[in-house]
Amino acid sequence: MLHNSALSPGALLTGRRALVTGGAAGIGAAIASAFAAHGADVLVADVEPAAAPEFDPAAGGTIRTVECDVRTDPVPAVLLEHRPDVLVNNVGHYLRPPRAFAENDPALWGELHEVNLGHALRLTHAALPGLTERGRGGSIINLTTVEAHRAIPGHTAYSAYKAALMQFTRSLAAEVGPSGIRVNAIAPDLIETPQVPYADIVPEQDLPLWPTWSPLGGPGRPEDVAGAALFLASDLSRFVTGGTIHVDGGTHCSGGWVPRASGGWTNRPRNP
Repeated sequence: MLHNSALSPGALLTGRRALVTGGAAGIGAAIASAFAAHGADVLVADVEPAAAPEFDPAAGGTIRTVECDVRTDPVPAVLLEHRPDVLVNNVGHYLRPPRAFAENDPALWGELHEVNLGHALRLTHAALPGLTERGRGGSIINLTTVEAHRAIPGHTAYSAYKAALMQFTRSLAAEVGPSGIRVNAIAPDLIETPQVPYADIVPEQDLPLWPTWSPLGGPGRPEDVAGAALFLASDLSRFVTGGTIHVDGGTHCSGGWVPRASGGWTNRPRNP
């Protein structure tokens, strides 16, 4: 008999219950669709009322949506009533255009904290007792960003909170591992979403430069991030915790270096 789920056929999340925050569109919606397509009962929480993301129902999964703001305190009861085995803290945003830190209004720091870190702390704190008591283990997945691992001038406080979320992931993984609960992060970059619509914000004359923006080119798609989330939610990653998967086409590993069309590499891509 095969005991390794990587070698066994069938849906990966049958019988699991998942909660995905910010799941009405973009990366969150792609994650919800992937989970449901693999048999999970998914609850999507978002501040924007929206239809449930589309998915293939062949594996018996479902998606239900609830309109709520996860930044509120206390955590909305409807989210905990879902009794999730998998929690995806997907909500996050830089909120404002780039601006030097010295010119920030300090009131912005609190807003950035709530949308990028505070909600994940509260929701995870509220969900952990149920995860532990049910004794089924579980998976917590935090969406950070490549900017948690490198500089982003103009968004200093944003990157600081995302880096804190990454460290929260690591430390919590050590704490709750003995209960069979895994905690990991995904750090996307260069993903085309409604929040970051590269097709609209990149000047037309620069579109041919896409192949030089990362080792794998770009842009990536929300489904690329959903694939990593599916791995972390399922038993395929049963021995993986405290880590970060970089879904960025290689921008983190290349450290700012991009390939020249004529051969070789440059870290000054104005004219690659």
